[in-house]
Amino acid sequence: MRTTSCVLLALLVGSASQAESLPMESGAPLSFESSELRDLAGTWGEPFRSLMVMPGVSHVVSGASLPVVRGAAPSSTGVYLDGVRLPRLYHLWVGPSTLHPELVSGLDFHRGPAPARFSRGLGGTVNARLLPPSTDAVRATASLDLFNVGVLTQVPIVSTGTEFTLAGRFAWSPWIAAAVINGTRGTPGPDLVLGLFDYQARVTQSVGRGSLRLFALGASDDAGLSGSGDVVRLGTAFHRVDLRLTHPLGVGEAEAAVTWGQDMLGATGGGAASRVTVGLSERTLGARVAWRAALSQRLAVEAGADVERRSADVEQSTTFRPGEGDDPSRPTVTTGGPQPLARATLAGAYAQATWTQGMWRLTPGLRVDGYLLAPALNQVAVEPRLHARAALSETVALRLGAGLMHQAPNHLLDVPGVEEAALRLGLQRALQVEAGADVRGPAGFTFGADVFVHPMLRTVELDVLSFDMLADDPVARGRARTAEGYGYGVELMARRPLSERWSLLASYTFQRRMLNTRVERRDGAGQVVGTEVVPLASALEQMHVLNAAVTVKLPWGLTVGTTLHYNTGAPEAGGLLFSYSQQEGVDPVKGTARWVPVDRDRVTRLPGYFQVDGRVSKTGTLGPLAVEAWLDVFNLSLTKETFHYTYGTEKGQLVRKPFGLPPVTLPSLGFRAHY
Repeated sequence: MRTTSCVLLALLVGSASQAESLPMESGAPLSFESSELRDLAGTWGEPFRSLMVMPGVSHVVSGASLPVVRGAAPSSTGVYLDGVRLPRLYHLWVGPSTLHPELVSGLDFHRGPAPARFSRGLGGTVNARLLPPSTDAVRATASLDLFNVGVLTQVPIVSTGTEFTLAGRFAWSPWIAAAVINGTRGTPGPDLVLGLFDYQARVTQSVGRGSLRLFALGASDDAGLSGSGDVVRLGTAFHRVDLRLTHPLGVGEAEAAVTWGQDMLGATGGGAASRVTVGLSERTLGARVAWRAALSQRLAVEAGADVERRSADVEQSTTFRPGEGDDPSRPTVTTGGPQPLARATLAGAYAQATWTQGMWRLTPGLRVDGYLLAPALNQVAVEPRLHARAALSETVALRLGAGLMHQAPNHLLDVPGVEEAALRLGLQRALQVEAGADVRGPAGFTFGADVFVHPMLRTVELDVLSFDMLADDPVARGRARTAEGYGYGVELMARRPLSERWSLLASYTFQRRMLNTRVERRDGAGQVVGTEVVPLASALEQMHVLNAAVTVKLPWGLTVGTTLHYNTGAPEAGGLLFSYSQQEGVDPVKGTARWVPVDRDRVTRLPGYFQVDGRVSKTGTLGPLAVEAWLDVFNLSLTKETFHYTYGTEKGQLVRKPFGLPPVTLPSLGFRAHY
């Protein structure tokens, strides 16, 4: 690994810059305006889905826009909206966005070490920008597609310096489909429930030379079977309320904010005789302060602090009715109930300075975080950060970034209460180093590439199917899941904005993520004969990922686009929907051939996956309205991703067959009107 890392670092190339100028923000993120992202084919006009086209990003399964950034689980990537961290990007994790697309004006994407104000994540960082308040006129947007109906309106009151923004979407077609199915069912039974909605509300008030903002957002999902008979029902919800004051202070600007949040996840299943309910809930109360100032033309500083109290509870209960089934007087008995899961306090402080001199810009930073989970953990994490940039000319700049990062043990997805409960297993630590160059070419093109090396000093990756959050022996369980390793890779990107007739966003990623893991050695009969610690490829590792999105403006207000995607397969290493590699072995009793598991470091890789998306839209005017109609098809190529194999026998022969879902092709036909 050392030789490979040195070769990669010697390349000294980096991520692409903004279209019109080389990046100026510390951390050199990929910065986009939402208008540049909504026309990308396969995104349904939702800016966060465009992350799947970015360099350094791979996916778990097709159709689920869960970003795997440089091999890290989706829950390792933090997504912020104007200072508020979003707990979940999509309804039921794989559905439409939980945020109205028009509410996002742009986003910055850090694949490596982010500025010191961001913390507690080993993956990437997405900093989305909220739509600015309207200062002069009432504005409104209404949209309708095959899945959602949505609205966004902005109402300014100039005389008082007040502005109101309201937005939300409701999944109308699943709700109507459930109502029709329930109404036309001829036999009694449980009712189908399909309800998804989200909301956002903002009030902005001028206060002297500053501004006071109240921002609330949330989403709710309810899906399954409810009522009498056999039922299974899943519900999720989250809510956030953020009150923020920004005001000039001295030579800079100060910010102070308080955030309240609640997250819930619950599932119910069973029949008429008994039902089991499992639920997780998390309540948060946090505060943050910050101060930013440009002390001179060469020196800018930023400092801040934040604290957050998290309270998580778990409910495990069983409800049953003892006695004869036809006895209406049977009592209802409930066992179990809610109980505390974890009480954690997270606090941090940071400072960074940006110094510019000639061709150089240096941004050293330091962050200190405290993690308190009484009585299991009381730990302080110190995270130095450094970003450097050298502008060799008006069109070429070199960059370097490095930082030490920490995060609580995490699942594949964000689930309420899991991060707090897993804190007792200790913190994960990783060093992130990247180097790069930005090149602005002719005709509006920008080119770039990234080289990164991520030594993982301690990882604790949880198995979503077996992690017991109430385990009595966290030390032993944490030790069994602890591993060290490394990640490295190269990322290339070419970009041309839609400033004239056509645009391009293309990326290629080569990445590796290896963890030193103890594996079992098996004989020809599949019996364990020993163990050995070896470097293993991460179960999410897709070594090669290629994306190319092209958008073309045509006459008559037409815009057409396509997105091409290809990735090599991840290891066939089991877990969730994935199968585990098998090989031909011998039954020790019968002496016949049978399938037996291969050693973990010898598993095969799943097949590669190729996909084509397509989009066409037509814009125009209708009186005072600007209107748009579109058709956006995810997986227009109707290709099927293989992530599971069945191992069986047919006519006495061992047979391995691909198994998976049908092609996931999702069309979005819709209409939007702006006033």
